[in-house]
Amino acid sequence: MTPARAKLPLSVAELLCAATSLAAALQAERSMDKSGIGDLERFAFWNSVVALSVMLFFLFWVAAVLLALFTRQRGNFPSAARYWKDLIPDVLFPPLLLAAGWLVFVLLG
Repeated sequence: MTPARAKLPLSVAELLCAATSLAAALQAERSMDKSGIGDLERFAFWNSVVALSVMLFFLFWVAAVLLALFTRQRGNFPSAARYWKDLIPDVLFPPLLLAAGWLVFVLLG
């Protein structure tokens, strides 16, 4: 698989991990009552899903960063601006999307 073709699966995997972490956090929130009484086993399960999905997200993100660096070394970009435009969807946008999702979750929760 060429580096250019590996970008899309990595981006999709990052998006799925981000969505999974937010959905699991919502389920963990719903399993606990505001008074602290709730289903502790279910809460622990959903928290472990959140932790796993965030860890996988960052592993996929590191792979995307390494792929971008590898592509930079092998590819000829006409300008630095073009290189940064290629990095935005692959490397810079996914962590910002995850942080924005968590910010919305915290503000609405």
